Amino acid sequence: MFSTDSTRFGYGVSAPGNMVSTQPFTVWDLPHKRVVSTLDLPGAPVVGAALGPRGRTLHITRLTAADRIFDEVWDTRSRRRVAVPAGPAAQVPTLRGDGRLLVGDGAVSRPPSWRGAAADLVHGSPFGALAFAPDGSRLAAGDRTGRVTRWDGDLRHRTGMLPSTFQPPLDGRLEAVTALAFSPDGRTLAVGGDNGGLQLWDVPTGQPLGGLLTTPGEAVYTLAFGPDGTTLYAGSAHVPLQRYDIDPAHALSRVFARAGGPGPSRAQWHTYVPDAPYRRVCRAG
Repeated sequence: MFSTDSTRFGYGVSAPGNMVSTQPFTVWDLPHKRVVSTLDLPGAPVVGAALGPRGRTLHITRLTAADRIFDEVWDTRSRRRVAVPAGPAAQVPTLRGDGRLLVGDGAVSRPPSWRGAAADLVHGSPFGALAFAPDGSRLAAGDRTGRVTRWDGDLRHRTGMLPSTFQPPLDGRLEAVTALAFSPDGRTLAVGGDNGGLQLWDVPTGQPLGGLLTTPGEAVYTLAFGPDGTTLYAGSAHVPLQRYDIDPAHALSRVFARAGGPGPSRAQWHTYVPDAPYRRVCRAG
C-alpha cells in the first residue's frame, strides 16, 4: 500500500486463518528508492492496513482465532506498537490524507487515542469499499448493493448518493462495490464492482461519465488514477493490470479516427472537450 502522501510504499506478509510467530512489514522511501523501516509484527494475523503520511504510522487490523477483530497503531521509526485502540475496530482501515482520521467498516477514529466509534457510512447496507479524495474534502463509501454514499471529509454530513452504479444483470443479482478511487483533482470517481463493472462518475454533478468501461470481467479489487488524472489503472486477482486512457480529448480523437472523418470542428471540440484547447487530430486522406 502507499502512504497517504504517496512518498512511501509498504508491503507485508500475513496468514489470515493461521497463527504465525511474526509477520514482516517493510516501508520503502519511494523518492530515494530505499528501505526506511522493517517491522516484525507478532500476534494475530493482519487482515487490513493503512500507512500514514511519510509512512510514519502503520494502522493495522487483526483477526484472532476466536474471530475477534481489533486495531493497533505502530510507529514505523521506533518499530514499536504505540496504541491498541478501544472501541469498534476499523475493518478495512482507510486514512485521510493528513493522517488525522481513520475510517473503516462501521467505525471511525481520530488521534491521539484512536479510540473507535461506531459509524454507519453505508446506510445500514453491507460494506463494500472506501476512498478519500486526495485533498481530504470528500469520502466515498460503497456498499454491496452497488450504491455509493458521499460524505464531507470530516464525516459530519452526507453530501449525496450515487444509486445504481452498475446495471443489474439478467439474473437480478446486485453487483457489489469492491473498489473506489478519486482522480487527483477530486472531480472524477471510479467505481469498480465484484462482477467486473467499472464506471466513472462526475463528482460535482453526481452523473455517470459515459457507459461502463470494458474489463476482463473479473472482480475489480483496486483502482488508481495516474498523476495527471487522464489514466486509470484497475487490478483484479487473475488478469494483468488494466490501463484506461480516460482523457476526453484522446477519446474524441479515436472516435473521429475510426470514423475516417476530417476530425471535429472547433464548435464540436468546445462542446465535447471544453477543458482542453482545440487541436486538429485527424486529417482527410
